[in-house]
Amino acid sequence: MTFGKQERVIFAMDLRRCFAADRVPVLSILACAGILLVAQRGGPPPLVAVWIVALSGLDAQFNNLLNRSPSELEALSLLPVSWRGIVLAKNLATLCAAVVLSAIMSMAILYFSPRQPDPAQFTGGGLFIWTVMFPLLMIGNLRSVQEPRKETGGTGDALIQAAGMAILVLVCSLPYVVIYTLADNIPLTIAYGAIMLIAWLVRSVRGTAARAERLLASS
Repeated sequence: MTFGKQERVIFAMDLRRCFAADRVPVLSILACAGILLVAQRGGPPPLVAVWIVALSGLDAQFNNLLNRSPSELEALSLLPVSWRGIVLAKNLATLCAAVVLSAIMSMAILYFSPRQPDPAQFTGGGLFIWTVMFPLLMIGNLRSVQEPRKETGGTGDALIQAAGMAILVLVCSLPYVVIYTLADNIPLTIAYGAIMLIAWLVRSVRGTAARAERLLASS
């Protein structure tokens, strides 16, 4: 499968939508929550807290992939591009949005953190996102076609969804906690993330594309 002009357009549009003006209130509240999180004694490492907050702000990108607007699924079906290309482009936009948003959040969270990250924490933060991102994409892809949300609410609904996303991030971080934090096994942590990457590319993208076609046919 090639990543052509149409896929690049979908990628750019989805990435731009992640930082729309109506997202600012929710992202601001999440940034404040991140500052409180790192200020707590016994809280997570600052970089891990940044990732948790950033990923929590991307619920719609993960879990409502094909229905960011009420008629998006139908509009996507009119494009001269395969569903696999659409899903891959949107997943890659989500990956990039997570990186950009984490960089923005880190400016506030790390500034107020009483614990500045050391080299070991940079390693831990990198391995955290390596092990968490691809399971989140796979779960989000599945939820996007099994539980599509045609209508989206305001800031209150977005905050509730962000809280649910935060819980999902914590659940997906359990392998990281066991393999890296408790067992201190970096090679196994890297291997786990690689397996999740392959599973996302080989199974999730293809399976989500097939389910999206069936979802469109039944709508």
